[in-house]
Amino acid sequence: MGLATGLGFAHAGVRVVGYEVRADVRLALARGRTTIHEPGLPALLRQEVESGRFRLVPTWDELVEQSEVVFLCLPTPRRADGRIDLRPMEQGVRELGQALKKSRRAHLVVVKSTVVPGTTEGLVRPLLERVARTGAPRLTVAANPEFLAEGSMVRDVLRPERVVVGVTSTQDERRLRAIYRGIPSPVIVLSPTGAELVKYASNAFLALKVSFVNEVARFAEAVGSDVDAVAAAVGRDSRIGSKFLSAGPGFGGSCFEKDVRALVARGHDLGLRPRLLESLVPSNEDQTRHAFAVIGRAVGPLRGRRVAVLGLAFKAGTDDVRESRALPLVTAALRAGAEVRLHDPVALENFRRAIQSPSGRVPRRLRFCERPSEAVRGADVAVVQAAWPEYRRFPPAWTRSMRSPTVVDLRRALPEAVRRRPDLRWIGLGTASAGENRPSTRGRRRRRGRP
Repeated sequence: MGLATGLGFAHAGVRVVGYEVRADVRLALARGRTTIHEPGLPALLRQEVESGRFRLVPTWDELVEQSEVVFLCLPTPRRADGRIDLRPMEQGVRELGQALKKSRRAHLVVVKSTVVPGTTEGLVRPLLERVARTGAPRLTVAANPEFLAEGSMVRDVLRPERVVVGVTSTQDERRLRAIYRGIPSPVIVLSPTGAELVKYASNAFLALKVSFVNEVARFAEAVGSDVDAVAAAVGRDSRIGSKFLSAGPGFGGSCFEKDVRALVARGHDLGLRPRLLESLVPSNEDQTRHAFAVIGRAVGPLRGRRVAVLGLAFKAGTDDVRESRALPLVTAALRAGAEVRLHDPVALENFRRAIQSPSGRVPRRLRFCERPSEAVRGADVAVVQAAWPEYRRFPPAWTRSMRSPTVVDLRRALPEAVRRRPDLRWIGLGTASAGENRPSTRGRRRRRGRP
């Protein structure tokens, strides 16, 4: 996020200096290499470094001396209790404060990281002022949350749908508007706390839409309908919209679960009981268990069966496996006694690190495959977990190599022509095909004396 933000400003004509706290990442960036898979980001990095508008410095002191506005893009990972861990933020603010203490220049410090409402004013400002031993007018703070989606960061940073800034003075508002002048987007001005709440409210609402359509998908299976057709009709309502109405095995990634849990925890701290938000993570976990049940109904007991899982990132277009639904699905298949083969175009190594034990050992009966054809060979079922383009064709050669040519498509990624091929049994999450083997509850209801 920090890299994309800096490069976006540079592309818009702002001279940007950047500091990365991790020496290995800093060295890679200095050589023009990014350490994450993000379409378009390496090319943008090379372009802006060559233009001279973007460059890295090796210390906080140099960053401070060569800047007037500092954007903090520090991690805020999730704690076990659902709250965000502010220790990386506090450490970064302390180090920045030490550098600011040596500088005579006035600075605006902007919190770009995702932090719960009240953090900029309640933590960052007083900590900076205490460490730097200065205050207004030499030091002011603001909030400017990011709204970048993995897989489309370059597009999102160059042409964002909106820019939200939280400021306490018209002077700081003017400074931020000047920075964003070259970026075609409306600028929405709130207080720092209001801007922080916009970020959490946005992610919570998107998580809500995903969870909603996933529950609709279960209805569609039960009544013999198709969730995509239903969602398309629902999304035509301008009050609802079609985005994020695509059912799947559950939401993943670094933001949704973390932000929902953090907002719920913040609500509890404030004496609130946000029941709707409290239901989102359990609903998401239910959907993942349901997806696994669909796989089990497709092939029967998994003990001794070979399962191919195609797509390990939380979605196509990224190598991020944080909270990917592939993790619980693969773990459940292994516990059920299956042999599991894995493929992803870019996320294999990240998934290997995520699933291995602290000693570096990967589970038995787990194999990482460099090609999808290798993963499906001899499989009893192939599970499409992320909708990478590589899987859409699912060529006849793949089905011929399978022990049982069954595909459980958790994203409904395969086109209609492939679904109807006679050499392939296609089962799509949220469609009638996934509900065909659903156990009937009619007899159980009669035994309970219900009408």
